[in-house]
Amino acid sequence: MAMNKRYLTDGEQRLLLMAARGCSDVLAQRDHAWMRLLIETGMRVNELATLSQAQAIRALASGWLVLTKAQRKGGKQGHEYLVTEPVRQCLERLLKLHADMRPALAHGWDGEPPLLWGRCSEWGADGDIAQVAVEHLSVRSLQARMAHWTQVAGLPPGVSPHWLRHTRGVNIIRRSRGKNPLKVAQQALGHVSIASTGIYTQMCREEYEQELHNVAGGRMRKAAARGSAGQGSGVAA
Repeated sequence: MAMNKRYLTDGEQRLLLMAARGCSDVLAQRDHAWMRLLIETGMRVNELATLSQAQAIRALASGWLVLTKAQRKGGKQGHEYLVTEPVRQCLERLLKLHADMRPALAHGWDGEPPLLWGRCSEWGADGDIAQVAVEHLSVRSLQARMAHWTQVAGLPPGVSPHWLRHTRGVNIIRRSRGKNPLKVAQQALGHVSIASTGIYTQMCREEYEQELHNVAGGRMRKAAARGSAGQGSGVAA
């Protein structure tokens, strides 16, 4: 177990994405794209659930994925996610799948399509023109899809889409070559207070153990350790 472990390690990220990527059906391809998008942006799952097709298209054109205040937690201010190369690939993939996954009821519908299709329903009295309601894919559906893939990947139960936001923060802290990676993480995730970002500086237990072994000159083999203990060095501690 890791200290404050609510993120995925590099190996766990690969397992999760490979689990979905290894399946050829359209739902798996869609899930791979949006899970990778969350890892690469740190976007909250409710933000993903409210994204429109038009927002994705504008993001590819401008280089920034712009969220409105209404889409953000607390609704106080909007936020922009930089369209890096991995983010561009995810958005392009989701847009390509968008047409393939368009529900039959949504054909001819003139509303603003969601990026991720949810339920479509139709109603109308006898003789009236039928009305079509199109929904975004719900947060609960996204959570259920991720639970499925974490199980397929052999990850521990309880991993949720919000873990991918924490994963983004940890990835920035670990990989940044700048002088202030904490500030980079704060701005990338849209934290108002840098205190919220500070949790990502906590080292995981695996890294902690490895660093101590590095300082000690590497882990001693068990056989060597037993031999050393049996012989005794005669040096006081």
